[in-house]
Amino acid sequence: MKRSTALQGLVAIGALASGPAAFAQSVPVLRVGASPSDAFAEGIYAQGAGFFKDAGLNVELVSLANSGSLGAGVAGGTIDIGLGNVIAIANARAQGLPFSVIAPSALYTAKAPATVVITGKTSSLNGPKDLEGKTIATIEVRGTQQASIRQWMTKSGADPSNVKFVEMPFSTMGAMVNAGRVDAAMIGEPALTATKPLVRVIGNPYEAVAPEWYLNVWFANADWIGKNRATVRTFVAVMAKTAPWANTHHAETGAMLQKFLPLADDVVAKMTRAQYGLKLGTQYMQPILDTAVKYGIIKEPVDAKTLIFQDL
Repeated sequence: MKRSTALQGLVAIGALASGPAAFAQSVPVLRVGASPSDAFAEGIYAQGAGFFKDAGLNVELVSLANSGSLGAGVAGGTIDIGLGNVIAIANARAQGLPFSVIAPSALYTAKAPATVVITGKTSSLNGPKDLEGKTIATIEVRGTQQASIRQWMTKSGADPSNVKFVEMPFSTMGAMVNAGRVDAAMIGEPALTATKPLVRVIGNPYEAVAPEWYLNVWFANADWIGKNRATVRTFVAVMAKTAPWANTHHAETGAMLQKFLPLADDVVAKMTRAQYGLKLGTQYMQPILDTAVKYGIIKEPVDAKTLIFQDL
């Protein structure tokens, strides 16, 4: 996530709710990162519901694959506000990038896990001990999934030190596991529901971190936040409105997600939906930071409070 990192595969998402041309011309564009998966789609839902426009924000949604690429966008100035996990943000800080958290987004809750470890239907793997020495696909390496898998294995009495992690998009995990190209994968929705006929679920590593914690948060460069406080306050207010709405309007948000992903109606109806956090609290950030430090994914202990922009 260095400033010189080139952005690959940048795709601007068209507005779901169009406005008059005069609006686009008179209000500066706010470039907001998103990804067409449920846990990273809060911005898509805010746009689709018209909440950005109602608040006077002229938002362009920019889609990238994962926290690393979204972080590169913020670092490089092609995205104003991005979504990322707190491990990536803490490591960016350690590299001298002034990333600051401004609002919560997707919340892991043990009551409704939407990301789990899968293996092939005919695989002999059944739990953490069986994954010793195996290859596991994750959405990104050295991130929340790797940290949580290591914690899950350790708590179960298994040794995660010789596990090999490979980066892979959710969309290909089911087929790769089923074909035996990787031994297991940590897959999220909606790919999880779409691929269930091919796979078996063998565990929920996120629960080993804490019963509830933030999978991702909204962040931006601290200097940009300082120069755009009014815009950031408005954005935070929109997210505070979007979160409870998205948590209770699954039919509407499912239809919005289908505009960007080829999802069958039954997949949208059956998949476990992301829950979005209502309050930015360090108690939902610290557990995954401590877990990452434990396994060397973050080099030094990090106080979650230091990652939050304090003077908004």
